[in-house]
Parts: sequence; structure tokens; C-alpha cells
Amino acid sequence: MAVVEKEIIQAPELLTARERARDTVVTAAMWALYLYLWVPLISLFAWVLGFELAYDIMIRSGGAQDLGSILLFYGVIIGVIFCVVTAWSLINRVRYRRQNRRHLGRSVADEAIAAFFGVDPATLPALRQARRVRLDFDAAGRPVAIDD
Repeated sequence: MAVVEKEIIQAPELLTARERARDTVVTAAMWALYLYLWVPLISLFAWVLGFELAYDIMIRSGGAQDLGSILLFYGVIIGVIFCVVTAWSLINRVRYRRQNRRHLGRSVADEAIAAFFGVDPATLPALRQARRVRLDFDAAGRPVAIDD
């Protein structure tokens, strides 16, 4: 009996917006259900480690009001940071929009490289094409011995 393999065709660009939204909602619901199944085990580990229940701290002790004010403060700070970075980005975009400041460095002739390192100019192409080269340098940084 021959085994029939089915091809899986993935073409997300062919889905409509409604189908993509449906798939996203179903995926989020399944992840939420999966995480919900882990809650008892997480609670057990928290209890073993000595953590108090969040309900006791946040509801009975009135910590929810403090949490709200802290979250508001952090939200304002994050908003200010976002605005500053966005403004800085837009200013630099307007300032440098027609300037290409990326330039290649000047090329150095092989003779100058060979003279700087004290190497024979004829060995440079061989050094560039070798897969592995071992160089020993003296105290001045010049190659002393070259092994291919």
C-alpha cells in the first residue's frame, strides 16, 4: 500500500482580513487556555517558595490604588521617552534627508601595504587567497614569519 503525502500550502497573502483576524483570535484564545492550564502548577510553586497570594495584597490591603498610580506614573514617563525619541528621529530625518554621509574609505595601494608591513609585494595576493595564514609579529607590529 502506497503512502500518500499531502502537501501543505501556505499562502497567507491569499487570506482576507476577516480570515486573518479570525485566525489571530483563535490562536490567542488557545494560548490563553494553555496558559490557564498552567495556573495551578505556578500557584503551587509560588506557595512552596513562600509568595503570598496577589489577591491578599492587592485587594484586601488596598494595594490596587497604589498600583494604579504607579502604572500611571510609569505610563507618563514612557510616553515622554517615546515623544523625545520620535522627535529626535524626525528632526534628524529632516536634517539629513538629502545627504548621503556614507562613503568608502580611500583605497591603499598594495605597494604601500607591503612597505608598511615590510613584506614582499608579490606575497600579498597569495596571503589574500590563502585559507589559513599564520603570522608572527615583532614588538613593532611588523610580520616576522609567514607560514601558509
